Formats: sequence, C-alpha cells, structure tokens
Amino acid sequence: HQRKERGGSDVKMVVKTDTCVFSNFRIYPGHGTLFIRIDGKAFRFINGKNEASFHMKRNPRKLNWTMFYRRLRKKGTQEDQLKKAKKRVVTSSAVTRGFAGLSIEQLKLKKDETPERRKAAREADVRKIKEQKKEEAKKKKEANAGKANANKASAAKMGKAGGAVLQPGRSSAPGKKAAR
Repeated sequence: HQRKERGGSDVKMVVKTDTCVFSNFRIYPGHGTLFIRIDGKAFRFINGKNEASFHMKRNPRKLNWTMFYRRLRKKGTQEDQLKKAKKRVVTSSAVTRGFAGLSIEQLKLKKDETPERRKAAREADVRKIKEQKKEEAKKKKEANAGKANANKASAAKMGKAGGAVLQPGRSSAPGKKAAR
C-alpha cells in the first residue's frame, strides 16, 4: 500500500496487525476474534477454526497449515526460495560415455545431423527393408511351387471316389474301440 504525496516522495501506509495466537497468521484490523480467559489473559484468533482448535487443546506444531509447523520444518523460508531459484546443471552421463552401443563420436554425429540427412537415411532404410521383403516373397513363391508338384503326386494316392484311403484306426487302450 503506497501513496504519493504532492511533493512526489513515497509514503508507506502502516497498518497495525496482530498475530493469531494459534496459527501465527497476521490479523488485519476488523478481522478475527478476541477471547479473554477468566484469569484475564487475552487471545486473538484469525477465525473460528483456529479458536476451536485452541479450545480443543490441539498442538499447532503438529498441524501442517499453521506457521508454527512451517517454521519448525523450515518451509517457505527465503533460503528455500533461493534453493529453488538456483538450477543445478546436471551433466548427463550419456554425453561423457555413450549408451546403447553408441560411442560418444556417434552420438555427437547424430546430434549435429540435419533433418534432410535424417530423412534421406530413413528413406534408404525403408528401401532396403522393402527389397528384403520382395526377396522373401520370391523365395516363398518358389517354395510353394515345389509344394504344388508334391500335391500332384499325393493326388495319385487318393482313392477312386476322390477321398483319401482310410486306414483302420488304432485303439487307445486294449479292449477299447477307437472313436470314429
């Protein structure tokens, strides 16, 4: 809250604040309640939650939303903010020793590679794979042609009616008839 006077100098407004006895939060004018014990001791609370917790004799050091808890465990301090602000520079071990079968030199080459070179290399790999698949398909056709000749020879073994010649089935155990 700053206000400028006619002379141009900055004047800061001072607002008298109290602190909550339980949570140690700031209480601004017009807020909070005042509890006066029989012995005359005054307690200021920011809200009913703090007042109820005080009357239930809860320990503010064990409630993680109170300032007592936060100070005890060094939460939200300026040192904490400074630690977050400082970024640690972590050097990757991959940069110094490589990984997954790639040496440092190979990694550096990959890093410096342009997108056009990458695309060309990828297309070359795709062409190579397609050629391998074509060769495999040719080999399969040749193998299938050999099987077709074998099928013609087996057709001669077929019976007169065109069905296979059935041989008597074996029994699985002595005295039992085979299922047909």
